[in-house]
Amino acid sequence: MQQRSSCFVRLVSTSIAMSALLLGAPFAHANDKAQSGAATAVNASPAIADAAVVEATAKITHVFADTNSVEIQGARGDKEVIAVDPSIADVKKLKVGDELHIQYHGAVLMSADKVDPKGVRSRVSASQTSPASEGVVVSTSGVQVVAVVQKIDPQTREVTLAGPKRVVTMKVSPDVSLDKLKVGDSVLATYMAATALDVTRNGEIVK
Repeated sequence: MQQRSSCFVRLVSTSIAMSALLLGAPFAHANDKAQSGAATAVNASPAIADAAVVEATAKITHVFADTNSVEIQGARGDKEVIAVDPSIADVKKLKVGDELHIQYHGAVLMSADKVDPKGVRSRVSASQTSPASEGVVVSTSGVQVVAVVQKIDPQTREVTLAGPKRVVTMKVSPDVSLDKLKVGDSVLATYMAATALDVTRNGEIVK
């Protein structure tokens, strides 16, 4: 089974949805507080139909209760922030050091435009709200960051981007032409963040 270099995990299937909040705040942590107390919903889109579903056992390194998201770290030391819908798990009941078994939609690169590397580091590019379960209103956002392309894998359609805080590998939307990118390019990248599908601690749902 194919290994994802970015997430210490195994690929288990493909999916049809992605959501917002930060991809592990690797590039733009300031956007974490855009919607206090809100969760991130799965937002289906044809452009991200190839998003991978990833399964991992990992430890929590940070809990963002105000955005209902957690930062996790796997056996290889890789970190990623995962947005968690309240209907899936209550992150307020989690703490740093907890070991989770988590299944989530991986992040997806939606666009990448070459820019001056001295440009703005990061900003939220788009936002909308949509209803979730039990009347919860959630935010879906596209996150933008200026990053450097470190690796391009045409076969798996994955790119590795180096942002201000860390290096992250993500799937690429079919709408993005890899032919226009090369290693070393500085790009203004817009991506949709990783979103939890299932979260358990010690085999139990966190509610």
